[in-house]
Parts: sequence; C-alpha cells; structure tokens
Amino acid sequence: MSDDAVGMRGFDAFARTLLSLFLLLHLTGCSDSPPPPATVQTPSKNSSPNKLEPQLESAPATQTSKERIEQALQAASDNDWPTANRILRQHLLLEPQDARLHELLAGVAAQQRKTELAIELYQGVLAINDDASIAVRERLAQLMMASGRPFETIAIGQALIDKHPSVIEPRFALTGLASMLGLESIAIEQLKWLAQHNHGDHESLTVLAQPTQVEPDGELCQEVLKRYPSDQRAQYGLAKLDALKMKWREVAERLEPVIELHPRFVPAYVLYGRALIELGKTDSLDDWRRKEPDEARMSSEYWVVAGLWAAGQNDHQSAARAFCEAAVREDANHSETLTYLIASLRQIGHDAEAELVSAHNAKLAALHDATKTLYERETRSQKVAMQVADIMGQLGRSWEAEAWARFSLTLPDEHVSNAQKRYLAIRDQLSPDTPWNASPIIPELQRQIAELPAVAWTKKSTSSGPRITRSNAKLRFSDSAQQLGLKHTTSLAPETTKQGHWIFQSNGGGAAVIDFDLDGWPDLAMADLNGHPMKDDSDTDRLFRNIAGSFLDVTRLTSINDNGFTQGITAGDYNDDGFPDLMIGNIGRNRMFRNNGDGTFEDVTEQVGLIGERWTTSLVIADFNADGHADLFETNYCGGKRPFEKECRSRSTGQLVACTPMDFEAEPDRVWAGRGDGRFADVTDDWMTLSSPGRGLGLVVGKLDESPGLDVYVANDMSANHLWSPTGAGKQTSDELMRLNETATARGVAVSGQSLSQASMGIAVGDPDSDGDLDLFVTHFAEDHNTYYEQVSRGLWVDHSYRVGLSEPSIMMLAFGTQWADFDNDGVAELIVANGHVSDLDREDVAYRMPPQLFQQTSESKWEEMPAKELGDYFTSNHLGRALLTLDANRDGLNDVAITHLYEPVSLLINQSTSGSKMQPVGRSVGLVLVASKSQRDAIGAEVRATAGNRTSYAQLTAGDGYLSSNQRRIPIGMGTEPELQSVTIDWPSGGQQTFKSLLAGHDYLIAEGDAEPFELFQHLAGESVK
Repeated sequence: MSDDAVGMRGFDAFARTLLSLFLLLHLTGCSDSPPPPATVQTPSKNSSPNKLEPQLESAPATQTSKERIEQALQAASDNDWPTANRILRQHLLLEPQDARLHELLAGVAAQQRKTELAIELYQGVLAINDDASIAVRERLAQLMMASGRPFETIAIGQALIDKHPSVIEPRFALTGLASMLGLESIAIEQLKWLAQHNHGDHESLTVLAQPTQVEPDGELCQEVLKRYPSDQRAQYGLAKLDALKMKWREVAERLEPVIELHPRFVPAYVLYGRALIELGKTDSLDDWRRKEPDEARMSSEYWVVAGLWAAGQNDHQSAARAFCEAAVREDANHSETLTYLIASLRQIGHDAEAELVSAHNAKLAALHDATKTLYERETRSQKVAMQVADIMGQLGRSWEAEAWARFSLTLPDEHVSNAQKRYLAIRDQLSPDTPWNASPIIPELQRQIAELPAVAWTKKSTSSGPRITRSNAKLRFSDSAQQLGLKHTTSLAPETTKQGHWIFQSNGGGAAVIDFDLDGWPDLAMADLNGHPMKDDSDTDRLFRNIAGSFLDVTRLTSINDNGFTQGITAGDYNDDGFPDLMIGNIGRNRMFRNNGDGTFEDVTEQVGLIGERWTTSLVIADFNADGHADLFETNYCGGKRPFEKECRSRSTGQLVACTPMDFEAEPDRVWAGRGDGRFADVTDDWMTLSSPGRGLGLVVGKLDESPGLDVYVANDMSANHLWSPTGAGKQTSDELMRLNETATARGVAVSGQSLSQASMGIAVGDPDSDGDLDLFVTHFAEDHNTYYEQVSRGLWVDHSYRVGLSEPSIMMLAFGTQWADFDNDGVAELIVANGHVSDLDREDVAYRMPPQLFQQTSESKWEEMPAKELGDYFTSNHLGRALLTLDANRDGLNDVAITHLYEPVSLLINQSTSGSKMQPVGRSVGLVLVASKSQRDAIGAEVRATAGNRTSYAQLTAGDGYLSSNQRRIPIGMGTEPELQSVTIDWPSGGQQTFKSLLAGHDYLIAEGDAEPFELFQHLAGESVK
C-alpha cells in the first residue's frame, strides 16, 4: 500500500499508472504455454470472470498463448483496454486455473475502473495460488482502499506479512493505515518488528513511545464511510476522536449501531463498553456483556472496562486484577491503565506493589515529557533524544533505547559529547534473545493476576456521597475596583500593545491579600512587570490599604520599593513577630519585605540570606519541616537566558507570540529552611528528592494526604505536575533527615485521567463535594480540559472531570487563576475561573480574550456553568484573566474576588448576591482567623470541622493559593439560615485539638491556639445585606 492509497488522495490516477506499468512490464516475458485440451469445461456462472461480464467465445485454437499475450500487450500499450480485456478473457476460458491470467485480467479491469471485478479477479489469483507474489496482494489492497474498504485492506496486509515476513514497506503501510483507523494495537506489532530490524524511524519510534497519543484520521474515516457505507467499522475511528475529547455520549451513540452491524468487531465493542461506564449507564452493561465477542478478552480495553466496573462497585481487589490483565497486554506502556491500577492497589492495602507501579508510571510520564520536548524543539536536539533513550533503558525497553540512541546521532542541535560512546554501550547489550520489554513490573503484574479474584460482574449497592442541597440565591458581582480606589494594572512594556509579547510577559502578574496594619480590613499587594526580566527597571509593585472598604495606594508611605519584573506575591509571617510580611517572586532576584509593625516595610532580602536570580512564579511561606519556623518554597519556570532572547512570531500576523516553554530548559523549584534567627538556608539539594524539574506556575500548600506534615502541589506547564510530600518532619529534624518526596504519580495528580501531562496553570483546593477531605482543580491550556481531581480515599485522587461535568465547558478556554468559594453562604462551594489566551493566534475557533466562568453544583453533585448575564457585566465581557484570589473586601461576610489581567486594570468583584426577592440577603457566615502558638504562627495546615444545624463542613487553612497569588488568611464558613455554629473543632499543625461551642453567625473570630475562647473581631457589616 502506498501513502497515496492510504490517504485516499489521488488514488485513481496512481492506480491507473501502476496498472498500466504492470501490464507493460509483466505481460512481456510470459511463457508460451501449450494449448489446453480441445474439450474445455465451460466456467460456471458463479466463476468470477463471468459473474460481472457477458460470456465470450473461446479464442481460436490455432492462436498460440504467446500470440494472444502479445496482442494484449499491444492493446495495452495503445491504451486500448477493452481489446486487452477481451483477448485475456478469451485466453482465460481456455486456461481457467491460470493464476497469471487472472492477475493480468484483474489489472485490465482495474484500468477500466471495474474495481469490484478487479477485486474478485485478484481474490481468484489468491484462491488458485495462495503463494502469489507480493505485488498481487499489494494491488488487491490498493483496490480495497479505493473502494472504501480499509479493514479488508488491513487483513490483506497482515496476510502478506505472514507470507513474506521480511518485507519492510508493507509493514510501514499497514502501520499507517491501522493508525489512521484507530487500530494502534495492529500498528504496534509492526513497529516492534521494524525497530528490532533497524528500520525504526523517528515517527515510528514516537508511536511506540506514546501509542495512546496517536489520533485516527477523521477525514479518512469519513471518506471510507462515504465510499462503502455498508461497512460501518470506520465509525470506530471517529468515536475514538470523540473519546479523546471526552464526548462519551457521542461515542455511545456512534458505536451502538456499529456493534449491532459488526458484532465481532472487538475494538468498537470495548470502546462502547467504556462509554457506558463513563456515562454511568451500568444497567446497560448486562446487555453489553451478553453480546461479548469471542476475542474480546484478548483486548486490554476489555479489562479496563472490567476494572472500572469493579472499582465502581467498590470491589477493588477484582478491579486491581482486571487492571493488571490490561497492563500485561499493553506491555505496561499505558499510563492510564497503570494509574487506575495504582488506585486499586492502594485501596486494598497493597502499598508496596502500588509504589512499584508508581515508579514505573513516573518513568512513563518522564518519557512522555521528553518526547514532547523533542517535538517542541523541532526534532533537532541530540540531548533530548538521548534522554528518551536513557528512559527507555530504565523501562527495560532495550530495543527502543538502541533505536533512539542511534537516531540521536543524526540530530544537529544540543550535541552530547559522549553520544557515540553511549550509543555503542546500549547496542552492545542487545542480542537476538533480548526480550522486547524486560521491565520487572511485568512479572509482578502476572503475580497479582494469579493472586487476586476475577471480576464477578455482580452489581452491588454502593453509597453515594453527601447530597448537595442548594440555596435559591441569585449570584451577582459588581466590578467595583475603580469606584473603591483599587486603580492598578499589572502592566507590560508599552510596545507590547503593538508588537505582541514574549513568553515572559504572557503569564501576567499576581497579587496578595495582606492585613499589614492589623485593622481587620484586607489590604492588597499588586505586581508590576513593565520593564525587562532580570533587571530592576519595572515600576514598583503596589500596596493598597483597605480603609473601611475603600482602597488607598500607600506604596510610597510603606517603603515598598521592588522594581523587579514581578510574577507572584505571597504574604506570611516569616519571623513570627505577629505582623504579616511580603515575599515577591521576580524574574530575577526575589525580595523579602519585613513588616516593621509601624505601617512600613523594609527590604531584608540580603539579611535573610535569599540569593540567586531565577524565573520565579508562585511562592509560599510555610513550615514544611514542622520545627516551628517558617520556610520558603519557590516555584520556578524556565531557566537560562534563551527565554528572553528567542523571538516567536505569529505566522498570520507577524506579531510576537509566546514561545512554547518546552523550547527552554526547566528551572528547578527551590526550598529554603528557616533557621529560627530570621535567616534562611537553601536546602533544595538536601530536602528534595531527585525528580525531573518542571516549569512551575501554580502552587498550593496544605495537609493534602494522610501523612504528617505539609505537602506542596505544583502545577507544571506541559509536563507532569509535582506533589512533594514530607518525611522526617519534626521539631528535632535535621536537614539530613528531612525529605520532600515527589509522589504525584503515586497519588494520581501528576497527569490527567487520560495520562496526559497538560499545560497546568492555576490550582483550586478545597472540599467542594463536602466529604471531609481536599480535592484539587487544575486549569489548563485551550483545547484541553481543566482537571478535577477528587480525593477518593486519603491521599489518593482520581480525575473525575468528565463525571462531574467540568471537562467539556473548559475545552476551548485557556484558564489561569481559579478558586473554590462559597459565594452564597449555603455551605456548598462554587468554582470561579479566570480565562484568557497567552497569544493572539488570529483564529476563529480559539479566542484571545475570553470570559470568566463560574460553576455551581446541582443536587446530583454535577457542576454546571452559570449564565454570564445573570452574574454581572464582568462575566459578559472578555478579558485576559490571570491571577485570581478571594477576600472579604468590605467585611460583609460574603466572599469577593480580585482578578489581574494583561492590558487591563485589576478587577475587584464585590459579591452582591441575593436570595429570594432582590434585596434579601443570602446565607450567613462565620469567619475564622487562626493563630498558632505551638507551631509556626500562620497555622498553615490547620483543619476545621464546623457544625451548623445538620451539616458539618470541613475546611483547611492552605497557602500558595493557586496562581501567583495569596488569598486572605481567613476561613469562611457558610451557614445558610442557621443562627450559630454549634461546634467548631480545630486540629492544629502541632497535633493539638480544640473544640469551641456556639459561634454566632454574622461575625469574624480570632482563635489563638491554647486560648479557652474565641475572640470576636467584628460583626459583619449591614447584617450581611446587599450594599
């Protein structure tokens, strides 16, 4: 098969040329056969030549075979195809079992566009002589493709390879066609053989490395359905495209008639079963199972469906067994399956086995990131290709390691000094007996299969989560920034408005809430970045004091004088003196501003020991080693100077656009340990375990998993996210004992549920499903869905984006800052997202400026996007949204929102939500400000359980707060119409626990660790009514 045939482009012209050449080249040299006996059995009416053509008289007996062939040859050379056809068919009547004549006549039929006749004739050749030449099978395959029958084409290609196993080009052709139809398992088998025989090119090696990333060709599938509508199997490829977009309803609707028409077509059968699982149509699975094809259980996808079914029934032992079955069939090469397996193993307490699978899966994530980086660097980097080879070796895939290392030697950029030596070392380890995959994980999976019970397919009653009860509030917000004096733009250099902007300008600037004067009114620090990276030539960052709900720029009065190229800002009491300080993350040197307690700040960067110049994005002040002293964590982005030197431009407009971050090296994150004397030491190399660095943007810190200590979750751009979990934390911990271990893969939050590392931006953390633990929501790039990670057991998250309705509304949005917040105080969180692209791509389908989104839960625990027109003018207009943070700006007990933008002033969305009639207030709330006395003062990681009426809510004081920002350090608890919190229990980071009774609604309280009673700070203004 040729690429033209596979792609259906110009096939007819190609076929005519090929068949003409065939006749001219192969009709000559035919042997002069003796004439057949005088009496010839007339072919029956069912024989292929006469089925579609009228009967012909036999050729004159006096004419020799050679003469007849020469006459046919002459007719072919004169393009007289009817004459050639007539002569050959006359000859066939005399020699009906002459396979060569069938072959020649088939060529003439094809030339005359009698495709079905040509197909039957070529099939007749194979019926007479199954050992026919390669060319016969190739031509038959081409004709099948021309008639829109690619699945028969694949069968012919497989038979050709079985007969002639040394062929090369047919294997590539078969791989291409199978991939275009979505049948990657067929493609993989051919690519393995090619790689083992030194025929693995870059494209084929990439498919082997990332088989699940190969997309079917929608145009081909549509074309073959049009050409041969009686065969509907090409709907499978279209359904796979829908599945990649998580359009499971479309998948089910597309495949249901396919499996009725083609009941033995296993790929469609198992994908339909997967759609039923994803749609929650478990009742339909009984009928699905009754229709199971004989070979279904040979498919890894069948076992994934079985595993998902069992997990949904809380039968995690059987689920683990099923996922092991799937993983073995996939050579442990599909991260999605392994992610499911890890979750099931942890559910049944097989932690050691889960760690082994997690380590393997982490290598697959690194492999994915490396191949993506190579692609982004235009497949020119020898260094990155050699990294792929190294990872292949670690995975036990020696054949691929050798092929990648050999390929790396051909690449012109980023040379590796010992590349040749490394390649030879890999090559010398190979022998004919070297297995394709020698990973130690395969025997472990097989052992699990032998020990764990099979899936019973017995439906059990399962408990659902807490049922959501919603208020009838009308959510609405007013952008009151200008009115209230918050007049600031996180501005870029002036020339960007005409020329476009660089990658270092595309992230925008952040903000932080800080009550620097301790008057109970939240103040705001704002970034500026209108200069140049690595220089102190930007306008200074700004500090706005909140005076009874209005804002005043007090930057100069407070001595805030950072002129760096600011990205993120955080607030925290780094020296435990009771006054919150500011830390500013720059592209350059980061700055620490100490709050002097008199309304001014002092730059103490030198004094506290912060050194180095990096591209820092988000940062946080928190006590990671639990020694009572604040530590620092810096999330860093791209390294080196190239991000500030390489221009990328739009092909359509010629303007500057943001380069892909994969063009540049990742800058590792850094952690600084507080020494108790106000100074910090860089302990990155001591505390952080080895891990592939990411290009970090978002950051949250809190007690996320089941182990003691604060965890750090980092959203990385275009590579796997990181979850740093501490071991050895304690007051007596030395740097040698303290470790931050990277556990994102093991915990299920490294990549999406489809095992894709996404372009991660912002993070929301909270308990939106009201089940008493923390879930995560991560925002991503346009044409990819935002990801909702639900914590299904302590320290284990699963991507439930589609299940809860949060995937599809985000596909065409590029999202940055995000928060969960209870905007109507009914005790159930809403979700708000700031959107806006990084570059103006001049595309109709992907916008540059985008509207924000606000989602609300339904009573069925699904999320639905609220109509923008109901929410206020800000939501009906488009923006380049960036950082998003929450605060109660006017102390009315309602959550407000601040959002920064590119090229647009900061917005302060004052919550003006109502309940019932227009002027009725929404639910009431209590605000808690926590101060620790037996651990670091900020009390990050403190957990709160509060009971109001028949509802108990869970909250935690987290930090980092998502994207370049820092929320108000206050825990708001929505209570609906309840008059008080009957009880509030606080689990402090020190391990202590306190319970308080009867906290009145409509108040903010200060709770200090060890105090017998809360201290009332203030009553919410205007009885929480609308201003």
